[in-house]
Amino acid sequence: MKTVTTTGTTAPGCRGTGDVRGLRLARLAMGCALALAPLAYAQEASSPQAEDRGSTPSELDTIVVIADSAQTATKTDTKLTEIPQSISVVTAEQFNDRAVTNFQEVFRYSAGVATELEGVDTRVERIAARGFAAAQYLDGINRMPTGTIYGARMDVFTLERAEILRGPSSVLYGAGGVGGLVNAVSKRPTHDFAGEVGLVFGSPTRKELQIDVNGGLSETLAGRIVAMKRDGELQWDDQADDRLTLLPSIKWSPGESTDITLIGLYQKDDLGTQSFLPMQRTLSAASDAERLPMDFFSGDKDFNRMKSDYKSLTLLVDHAFNDAISFSSRTRRYDQEVDYAELWANVGVVWEGDLLPREFYILDDAYEGYGSDNTFSFKFATGPFSHQLLAGVDYMRFEQDRREGFSCAGLADQVWEDLYGCFAGGSPPPLNLANPNYRETFDYGYTNAFTSRSTQLGVYVQDQIKYGDRLSMVVGARRDKATSEANGMKDADKHATTYRVGLIGEIGNGVSPYIGYSESFQPVSGVNYFGEPYKPQEGRQYEVGVKWQVNRASLLSLSVFDIVESNYVVQDPDFLQNFIQVGEVSSKGLELEAGVHYRGIDFNGSYSYIKAEDVDGNRIPALPETTASLWATKSLWIGDSMKLRFGGGLRYTGDKIDSTLTHTTKAATVTDAMVDLERGNWKFALNVSNLFDREYFVYCLATNPGDGACYPVTPRTVLASVRYRF
Repeated sequence: MKTVTTTGTTAPGCRGTGDVRGLRLARLAMGCALALAPLAYAQEASSPQAEDRGSTPSELDTIVVIADSAQTATKTDTKLTEIPQSISVVTAEQFNDRAVTNFQEVFRYSAGVATELEGVDTRVERIAARGFAAAQYLDGINRMPTGTIYGARMDVFTLERAEILRGPSSVLYGAGGVGGLVNAVSKRPTHDFAGEVGLVFGSPTRKELQIDVNGGLSETLAGRIVAMKRDGELQWDDQADDRLTLLPSIKWSPGESTDITLIGLYQKDDLGTQSFLPMQRTLSAASDAERLPMDFFSGDKDFNRMKSDYKSLTLLVDHAFNDAISFSSRTRRYDQEVDYAELWANVGVVWEGDLLPREFYILDDAYEGYGSDNTFSFKFATGPFSHQLLAGVDYMRFEQDRREGFSCAGLADQVWEDLYGCFAGGSPPPLNLANPNYRETFDYGYTNAFTSRSTQLGVYVQDQIKYGDRLSMVVGARRDKATSEANGMKDADKHATTYRVGLIGEIGNGVSPYIGYSESFQPVSGVNYFGEPYKPQEGRQYEVGVKWQVNRASLLSLSVFDIVESNYVVQDPDFLQNFIQVGEVSSKGLELEAGVHYRGIDFNGSYSYIKAEDVDGNRIPALPETTASLWATKSLWIGDSMKLRFGGGLRYTGDKIDSTLTHTTKAATVTDAMVDLERGNWKFALNVSNLFDREYFVYCLATNPGDGACYPVTPRTVLASVRYRF
């Protein structure tokens, strides 16, 4: 992808309720983007310096060029306006502006994406696109199989950018979900010497040292080292948020046509766990005196933990044989160990008074994985048509050795006791809400263990066909074979053939309508808590839309889609640590996304309406129907040596239904803000998310009348940083 200062993205999606505040904010975001786009176009087009304005400080803040191409959608460097599918790009600068602290927060301002589905969750990144879990890739390789795999959340400081491809992507990726996939791009070596050292201090308690040094080692070698050390706490006292990350990389370029890059990654996390609150003492509290504060902790401060140790090695190879034939390979080997323990509130049973019943869950997990994707690209012409033919084969292997233990008194009418077995020593002591003891002594142990192994082999072909400069077509097909086994019991092999076709063409003035059809096939790794393998998910999508490249600095996208998927994965309402599969799910919606530069101000707006339902017409739980956002930044020069940037944004998330279809979590709007000052090699910044410390629950799950589990929002996060760049 061509990297330039970006306002931007492409296309949108989510679903709509009829919430008045949500629609007002959505119309505001849509209206601002659409109203400003023609003005920006007129200003840029009429200026004789529109193509080159950067020679003086007063002009530097007026030229912004959006990201104009990406590789995730086609695995080739393709202009966004030639891709008949919705895709967005978020840059590292935008990460920093928006006080992003973990990977799922990266997409807060992206249309069609729902993040932080259960608030602060140290186990996994929960990202949904168009109503479905989004597969997560790093440098084009699946980083974590879809399923209940804990740990190894990506560190945003190691990333150059992230892309979100909406809709099925199995033709190219195999394990891409029906809603889409996110692909993060690691920082990589270049021969240009540069570096930075940064200190970050933040709330609630956060101290972070960041180092990034990059440059040539010889005429053919370049190296880079990215390192980060964090000492912090979560919003709950004595729940750690510590991390050590090392990302060394080296690139060898023996000739102009060959690049070989080796990237290592070591990440060690020492974290606490989140804590949900009982609805009985929050939303349904009889009085203010009984209402628990949002940062109330219901676990045990010595017992609750999320520790992981992740290592990976990635090899990237790119070679051009000539102008027409090239080869690309992406390979990664990784392994991780996880030590997870949680004492959690058992709101699934009826309780009274101040004694909150609790259960424990422990997990000792070790897994390793391997992924490789290899493609040949051929460029040729047939009459007036030019082709870029891509032929590839990819392979994924994932092995897991897992043991776990839990107590389960009173859960689901003893179904867990009868079918699966619980810890023989019973449940931990309840928590006295009036006088909590956070360091109890209790017995616990493992109750079961299993090993699982899954593989996927796919071969695929794609042809990008262009007619002239305005009409582009993408067609592709793939054949997959997937295997899985658990505890030595092999499941039947799964085979699938998936297809993709799309057409996009410019009709004038930068307006490019498109239409597309695509399919997905996604094996779900691992097993549920009964040791049963998950079934593969299959889906298809129809999508129509339009992209408007107003000018180099402004891009608007509108898309409408219709998706159907089978074997949808949801949280088990009877046991919060388990995930189950339900039947067919459909998702229909509209997305709008815009990046506009006007008079030195960069605007990003998005609106999404997604109606996702099961076969009975019930809403999919934990997902909003309507989302909208608006972000703006402005740059000013102070004299000839200092640059001031400031900005802010609004994020609206619509209401959500729970999996019992009995409780609706209210909609909410959150404000973010930023300001930074650059002088010479120094940069000072203050970045804030949830500026006004808005307190609300991102999701509540009813478990019995008047009670349930409520997940609190991430509180106000303030990050103050100083960086020295050289």
